[in-house]
Amino acid sequence: MGFLDWLETLLARRHRGDFVPHHTELAQVLRSERENREFRARITLTWLLPWGTELPVDIETSVCDRLIVAARQAATPFSVLHREEAESAVNLALGRVETHPYFRRARAVLGVEAEAVEFAREQMTRDLETERHRMAQQAEVTRLTALRDTMLRDGSIARLWWLQSDPKKLMELVKHGDEFEKAINLVSGGHGTQPSAPGVGETTVAELIELFLAELGPEHRRLLIHQLNRVFRGYERPELADRLVATSGDGAVEPSPDSDHGNGRYLGGVP
Repeated sequence: MGFLDWLETLLARRHRGDFVPHHTELAQVLRSERENREFRARITLTWLLPWGTELPVDIETSVCDRLIVAARQAATPFSVLHREEAESAVNLALGRVETHPYFRRARAVLGVEAEAVEFAREQMTRDLETERHRMAQQAEVTRLTALRDTMLRDGSIARLWWLQSDPKKLMELVKHGDEFEKAINLVSGGHGTQPSAPGVGETTVAELIELFLAELGPEHRRLLIHQLNRVFRGYERPELADRLVATSGDGAVEPSPDSDHGNGRYLGGVP
């Protein structure tokens, strides 16, 4: 009998009559959510029973079930590397459980197998390395974003940044021509001093024209072909006008007179 048990028995006899301590041992597995590894828990329950009585099985079962639930919930957030902290949390949780007048206290001792500790250490190392790489990549993205927003706004600032206050590099810039402007437009998404990457606007316009043509009726289609025939010839592209007529298969479309070439009269409306 330990000192606490002896003292508790003495006080119980003085204030409550004849009571005797009774102990129950529980062996439980408490799983850590951090690494999905186990704490080996040994829980000692202390009871004070009236002299000459036995602990009812239903009471013992009910109290043990509630204590086990509290212990599992308390140990879940802890790593198996932090056994002492988990043990303290489990004992605090056991002390808050409302049980039965016969029940006095519960004390848990946690243990961890060496294999589980080694696994947790390896996982912690991997997690730290992953976090280090993530932070390094995030810092690099921040640096490149600042570079784009400040140094690479236009070709002139990009040249100054590239020079880095080294006059010897000035003549080397002549060899690059307008390559700086092209690079700036690619980096800035078309917000630089020059137009955006070639082909982007043309693709959008082509899609709109295709959508427009798909919804035209036969009459409107013939009228549009006639107008485009005049437009092509007005811009001195008669070969395109001939291809348009040949492709459409509409023999009613006649070439526009040569007097209309290049004077823009086709833009005024439908002839």
